Amino acid sequence: MPSPIKRFAPTPLQENIPSNGFSTDQKIDALIEQHLQTQHQIKVLADQIANQTVLIRQLLTERSNSEEIENIFPLEKEEDMLRLEDEIRPETRNKYVTAMKKILAPVGIKKGLPRILSADIMDKYNIHGVKQKKGFKSLPKFYRALLDSVPDSASGDVEEELRLALMAQKKVFHKKNSLKRKAESQENAVN
Repeated sequence: MPSPIKRFAPTPLQENIPSNGFSTDQKIDALIEQHLQTQHQIKVLADQIANQTVLIRQLLTERSNSEEIENIFPLEKEEDMLRLEDEIRPETRNKYVTAMKKILAPVGIKKGLPRILSADIMDKYNIHGVKQKKGFKSLPKFYRALLDSVPDSASGDVEEELRLALMAQKKVFHKKNSLKRKAESQENAVN
């Protein structure tokens, strides 16, 4: 992390160059001194501009990396989730957590989960891998990153909130499928 930005207040230059009663050499010395002060202030300002330029470039790079990571969501296939599990390393983990937080923050875990995981993945997985489902806990890096990206909850139990969100999304998924099958059977009955 770069060092904090230092404030710079230029020292006022000598307003009045000695005029009355001073020799030309003294006036030249005063001008040289004033010139040296100005050069020093310019150097300090140039250094600060260079530091700010570095910080701006870092922020832009982080932002573009975050946007690239956000574009991989929602994870459509199980292979995408497995690949993500392999890609999450200690040095990249924070980027994934930040990207998922950015996706979940405006709407919360219950409504935001479909922006992270497809309905197909949510249907095949649950937290512990019970009842013929695969477990998110079998993907520890992804699971921990997902938990860390859940916005702060009133209950304080993030895992329970994730479990409830998964249940709610599965219910929506199955309801849509049921309505779709019902509409198809009614259409077939009419034909």
